[in-house]
Amino acid sequence: MESKSKLESSLKVKPYPVDLPVRHYGELSTGYDEYLSRVKSDGAVPITLPHGEKVEVTCENIGRLAFLRDGDLSHFILALHTPEDETKGKWWPVGDVLKTSNKSRRGLLLMESVMERVVLFLLSQVIFGILERSLEEDLYFSAYSLWEHGKILWQNGEAVGFYTIKKKGSLCDSCTGQSYQLPVLDTVFVRSHWRRTGLALQMLEDFCSSQPSEAILGISFPMSPGMLGVCKKYLEIHEDERERLYEVEAPGGWAQRRNVWLNIQLQDFPKHCGNSEQSPQCSYSHERCEVDLEEEGMTMCTSCDNVNHQPVSKTHQARGRTSESD
Repeated sequence: MESKSKLESSLKVKPYPVDLPVRHYGELSTGYDEYLSRVKSDGAVPITLPHGEKVEVTCENIGRLAFLRDGDLSHFILALHTPEDETKGKWWPVGDVLKTSNKSRRGLLLMESVMERVVLFLLSQVIFGILERSLEEDLYFSAYSLWEHGKILWQNGEAVGFYTIKKKGSLCDSCTGQSYQLPVLDTVFVRSHWRRTGLALQMLEDFCSSQPSEAILGISFPMSPGMLGVCKKYLEIHEDERERLYEVEAPGGWAQRRNVWLNIQLQDFPKHCGNSEQSPQCSYSHERCEVDLEEEGMTMCTSCDNVNHQPVSKTHQARGRTSESD
């Protein structure tokens, strides 16, 4: 995976949260205690959202969202359960937290910074988990670890999708000493507005091309119909890859691998799957992240400035299945 460490450092326009120089997770909660004390002592704190709407922040409509699976509750963002968000000392709408002012932030970029992990959290837990997941869908993305590897897909100044991988040699989980025996494409997601444009296929191609020295590559079991469709299209184009892609269960030994192309040939493949990106590709865990996201009206805050959109979150500085359709 290519690094984006050489992204333009000078921005001529007002930056969005992902463009801010947040270097440590502790910065996300800077000023939280003071802000909460102010709300408790002064009562409702009125704020004006970017589009002009005025709302009141109270102890009843804000809460902490832990956005990493590692169990460190100090890694959180503050969420306002109204139509909008706040970050880096201000409230931001979720939609704005997913935007960037940096023109060089485009295409698939390695997830490296603190705020990029916040973007991953919002895409997986809020955008898919709350706003775009159909009522019939019984799948959820588990919260991601601090050590998760992956890329975020940027198009026209906003984050429109992502994929994550399990690196060869990385631990399967915190309960066993087993490690992955091959690189595994774990989760894939594309926002609904951007589906049916080939982005899931682009991410699969990127994953495969970024592992040139690996003879065998894995895709997490169970594969969704959408991911099967993307793989079918990819393997029809890249016939030399048909012996390389396997659906695998951790840790990926030969007894836990099934050739993807063979699976496609042996089953009565649904016609719609050939160009489907509808259902997200998640890893086997269907458990929902234990985040209190009961209300769809959320705003996010970081110690920077304010954000607003349907869900919003706040930071005082502010798994594979696929959700997409080619």
